[in-house]
Amino acid sequence: MKKEEVEKKKKKKKKKKKTTKKKKREEEEEEEKEEEEEEEEEEEGEEEEEEEEEEEEGEGEGEEEEEEEEEEDDDEEEKEEEEEEEEEEEEEQEQEQEQEEQEEEQEEEEEEEQEEQEEEQEEEKEEEFSRSNWGWKRAK
Repeated sequence: MKKEEVEKKKKKKKKKKKTTKKKKREEEEEEEKEEEEEEEEEEEGEEEEEEEEEEEEGEGEGEEEEEEEEEEDDDEEEKEEEEEEEEEEEEEQEQEQEQEEQEEEQEEEEEEEQEEQEEEQEEEKEEEFSRSNWGWKRAK
């Protein structure tokens, strides 16, 4: 009996192995089929995306060119504005410098005039003093 039982067990194991091998093979085949289907779907999706991109590029090329032109125009405008600002700043600096120079000249002239007036006043005082002194001395 033991031999028969052992043989039955062996047969069951073989059967199990066969069925499990079969199941595994079937599962693998199913997985491969699913993977192939997924790959096909992905490829189709990618093709559709590429077509859409090509269409958009066709339309987008014009848009890209326009955008590039706009950017270039903006850059040019910016440069022009910067140049204008620099010129204005230079002009302002020149004007300020001229104004400072004029103010300095004016101050110098005023100082000179004041000195001259003071000298004249001194001379007049001295003359008056000497006249009055001369007259006083004479009267003596």
